Parts: sequence; C-alpha cells; structure tokens
Amino acid sequence: MMYPLVWRLISAIRSLLGVSEEAPGEVGTVIQGPVVPDWKMEPVIRDSFVKVGRIAMSDEGMVFHSDLDERGFILLNEDIDAVLDGDTRNIRLLEIMDNVGFARLSMSGKALKLAISPHYHTVPLRSVLAVLDGRNRKGAVFMGK
Repeated sequence: MMYPLVWRLISAIRSLLGVSEEAPGEVGTVIQGPVVPDWKMEPVIRDSFVKVGRIAMSDEGMVFHSDLDERGFILLNEDIDAVLDGDTRNIRLLEIMDNVGFARLSMSGKALKLAISPHYHTVPLRSVLAVLDGRNRKGAVFMGK
C-alpha cells in the first residue's frame, strides 16, 4: 500500500510526463505523445595540444625555441615579472632583439600564452615557474591542434 502523499506526487509527475493514470501496483504504463527518436552516439572531439618546442633560461631572459620556426625568441628578464603579474609584454627575436610577438597569461591564469605570428604557443605556468625557480632546466611549449 502506498502512502496518499506519495501517490499524489507520483500522479502529478505522471500527468506532467503524459503517462496514463493507473492504480497503484499495476504494471504496463503507456506513454502518450510523440515518440522519442533514436539517439546516436558520436565521439567528442576535445582540444588537444601538441608539443612543439621548449623554454629555457639564459642570462638575458627566458628563451623559446619552436620546431615550427627556426628562429629563437626571448622574453627579457625585466618583462618576466610583469607578464606573471598579468601584463602583456613583447617577445623579441633572440639575435637581433626585434619585437615579433607578445606574451601574457591565459584567461584562466594557468598558462603563459605566446603569440608569435602566425602561431599561438602555450606553456603551462607550472613549467614556467619550475624553469624560473631552477627546479627544471627546460619546459615544454605546446600549440593547439
């Protein structure tokens, strides 16, 4: 035997769903209304990153090397703290010090974003901090696929 309040709640839910009323304990409910179409499964494609280079410290700053671009890049020592504080600073060519892009933190603050035309690179902030602290000699640079 069902409690009256529970039965009223079940009846209200059935009426909202379009299920016919039945006496408690009966089996074989009939769904009224349109038939739900067959669902098909499709794979979810997630953003993935590919390792394309590395970072390392030099006397002048943090040096970036990419497999996609044979030129070397540098974020100068005086710009590193500003970038980690949320500012945007220039990235320079390693040999001639011309500005070729910019560095800034990602929106989440978990990565260092490097925009060097025509590519956008990403370095996890934990890797950047490990290189800056001297715990790691090099860190990985990634690019979205």
